[in-house]
Amino acid sequence: MHYATTSDGVRIAYLSVGDGSPLVFGSNIFGDASRYCACDPHVREVTDRLAHLGWRVIRYDHRGMGASDRNVSDLSLTARVRDLDAIVRALNLEGFALGGVDIGAVTAVAYAVEHPEAVSHLLLLSPWASGARYLQIPALRAAYSAEAPGEHEWRLFANILSSVAAGFKDPEGVRRHTDAFLQTTSPHALSAFNAANARIDIRGLLRRVKAPTLVTHEPSFPFGSFELCQEVAAGIPHAEFLVVNENSIAGREHGENVAAIDRFSRTGTAMASLPATPVESVKPSYVDTLTSREIQVLRQVANGATNKEIAADLGVAVSTIERHLVNLYAKLGARGRAEAIAFAVRNGVGRPS
Repeated sequence: MHYATTSDGVRIAYLSVGDGSPLVFGSNIFGDASRYCACDPHVREVTDRLAHLGWRVIRYDHRGMGASDRNVSDLSLTARVRDLDAIVRALNLEGFALGGVDIGAVTAVAYAVEHPEAVSHLLLLSPWASGARYLQIPALRAAYSAEAPGEHEWRLFANILSSVAAGFKDPEGVRRHTDAFLQTTSPHALSAFNAANARIDIRGLLRRVKAPTLVTHEPSFPFGSFELCQEVAAGIPHAEFLVVNENSIAGREHGENVAAIDRFSRTGTAMASLPATPVESVKPSYVDTLTSREIQVLRQVANGATNKEIAADLGVAVSTIERHLVNLYAKLGARGRAEAIAFAVRNGVGRPS
């Protein structure tokens, strides 16, 4: 472990694995550096595989948890960006790839907006934009319903949370994760951290991201949500959205994530191979399905506009937009707005370049 000090005097623990171009991860809950040292499968495997591919991977513990300063009152997103900035400054990094899983992805987005010149590529794994909506994910709601009010029930709660995270499999992994959990935080610190998460909303920041961005969703990750990942991908201009193989086991899934991160950070695309024909000359399939007006409407829906906003922008009545939506839903086989946005994300329908 090494330490960097933030602009407000908080000491942040970090570690660096491998050589080569830097790839920094915004810290997830409980602290990524401590989770790496505790052999957390996701953090350890992803870090080591990326290092093997030639990256210098930097992990750290955010304020309030792990080996970083615990006694802190400011757990806001602004403060978390300070933690990341302290690491970047301590290592004199310039032009680096920036990633984040879950809560760490939120910090990564905020940092990328604040420091667009520093981030070459942005890698968001199981991200979300609204903390209030994130905390309503069923698995999280179920786990935190058993949140311990004091030290007596703390181990039981830690075991429940670890079991939910593991899908109630791998008892040895659950035991190891529970022990690590107990060492990285306290009931009061976790409660304060989640209260701060509930206040975070970065939906207004998404459109300001300048870096090439990859968003991935892992169906087997219990604290992730396709809809929340989709919202992030749809909100960031030209973001690429990848759903990791739903049938893969955990180890292979980490491998697919690593391959996508490595490929995107080097080439700007997570595709296994680049198309032989330039992208500009390929006519998207939806061009033959939708009218030009329906494509305009779909693009604005994908960018988060309401029917009223779309109508005002196109100079038509709201009822006209509603009619266009009914038609394009039928043509796409979509059951509603969410499925239409999913189609738009998969087919690159968004802000025009």
